Amino acid sequence: MDRQVLAVLCDAAKDIAVRSPDTAASVVIRTLGLVGAGHSARPQLLAEAVRLLSCAGRLSEARLLGSAALRLELDTATRASIEAGFAEALLHTGRADVVIGRVRRALALEGVPDEVRASLLAIEAHGLLYASDVGAARCTADAAASLARSCGDRAAMVFAVLAQSVVARAEGRLEDSVSAAWEAVRFEGESWGVERHRHPRLWAAMAAAAVDRFTEAESDLERGQQEAESAGAQWSLPLWHCFRAKLRLAEGRLDRAESEARLGLEGASRLTAHVRNVCMLGVLSQVAVHRGNLADARGYMRRARRLRAQGVSAVEEQVWWDLALVYDACGDHEQAARMAVQVAGALPRRLLLLTDDPSAGPQMVRILIRSGAVREADRVCAALVGLAEANPRVPSLVGAAAHARGLLNSDVGALRAAVQAYRSSPRKLAAASALEDAATAEHAVGRRNAASVYAQEALGMYDSLGALRAAERVRGLLRVVGVRQVAPRSGDAAGWVALTRAERRVADLVTKGMTNDAVAAALSISTHTVDSHLRKVFRKLGVTSRVALTRLALHRELDPSDAP
Repeated sequence: MDRQVLAVLCDAAKDIAVRSPDTAASVVIRTLGLVGAGHSARPQLLAEAVRLLSCAGRLSEARLLGSAALRLELDTATRASIEAGFAEALLHTGRADVVIGRVRRALALEGVPDEVRASLLAIEAHGLLYASDVGAARCTADAAASLARSCGDRAAMVFAVLAQSVVARAEGRLEDSVSAAWEAVRFEGESWGVERHRHPRLWAAMAAAAVDRFTEAESDLERGQQEAESAGAQWSLPLWHCFRAKLRLAEGRLDRAESEARLGLEGASRLTAHVRNVCMLGVLSQVAVHRGNLADARGYMRRARRLRAQGVSAVEEQVWWDLALVYDACGDHEQAARMAVQVAGALPRRLLLLTDDPSAGPQMVRILIRSGAVREADRVCAALVGLAEANPRVPSLVGAAAHARGLLNSDVGALRAAVQAYRSSPRKLAAASALEDAATAEHAVGRRNAASVYAQEALGMYDSLGALRAAERVRGLLRVVGVRQVAPRSGDAAGWVALTRAERRVADLVTKGMTNDAVAAALSISTHTVDSHLRKVFRKLGVTSRVALTRLALHRELDPSDAP
């Protein structure tokens, strides 16, 4: 190929890459087809193609081309550059263990240019975060940022600074996490290169959520996703859905959390970008537990464990915790405690679970106390107290620390303090849990009026959020306290009269013992539609299971005055 033509094509690809890595990758691949196997420019074109394919979310192609390229005779700089693109593609697919190994082999090569070394170190830092090695991730991210600054590689610097942001969050330095993420956002805003495809607003959103700035986090996600879509960064779309699903779950918006997680999983399946699949399955599992759909929750965690067995990366403590919640909900308290003990063992070295979800702490303390693991419960409580003291302006952490102390020490005053702190928090499910525990504690010391007030507020919150399982539990507590008439609530309407005709038809068939598949066949609708109607029926009637629905229907038949 004529050198001038080759130069024009390479320059065109470079210009296009800023706006559309996908189109630029296609240009480079077409150029590769035009140059001969022995052309001197071929190795560099291969390296650029792997990098652009990774940025474009064409991960299978990036891995295949990278694997083929690395079998060729290459100079050190080109080999290391291809390894960097290959490793990043593997990172997006969730193979952190493989990423770390490949990066370290590339770094061991003699004569790797500083800008490529900085990129490799930044990729390794992110891999180490998925491997839950926070200390090593901190050292590697710091080294990557320092080297990137010295050689002026802005793309590597942005990626390294983002790793520093996550490290700070995992160590409980939340304001440092926010500052680092916004440093990366500023660098991105000043640039027109590949650093735009590091999407720092993803990480800025998570840092903002950790300090209870949910409105800011939502704004970052909205703007960042728009920028990613306009830049053609398809690989990142499952990440936006995953982070938004976690935010919705923290707010208690269960329907929205489920929707975002499902969208993320669908996108990840199309793009083979599985890096957050285990996390999204965990969100779906938690939503199912809140609704009382325990079979679904078990199914999601089985899928998550299969992915983990296949090598897909995830933060281990989050997986253990998701499993603990499912075991606990299903009544297997021994297994739940085993999982919780493993989570507690990572504290206080790795705090990411508690900074992402402070309410996990009190729940963990409850599970551990019930199993007699008091030392581990104290460890969790101490970690939360330390986090709250280091971040006193974060209401969710202050509330969670007081909540954990109250459960650990049977301290009614601490539980009242938790309720008060949570009133400034956007985490509504956490607030409702504190109210429920405060009601239980007040009842235990004979303060029935206070118990009733707390329990009724908790019930109102659970009902409004669609947390059916907890709502039913609080209704039972209210009956024990002496409040006999506790009507089911859901938004503006409740009870049988609130059911639509379609919902009533589904409910009637379910109470006759039909499965969802059988109901779908009988009504000529999809099983997904049956499931959706049934969730709404459960919420409006204040039940969490098919058995409870059948029992309620039988009572209605015996008491016609309740019929609409």
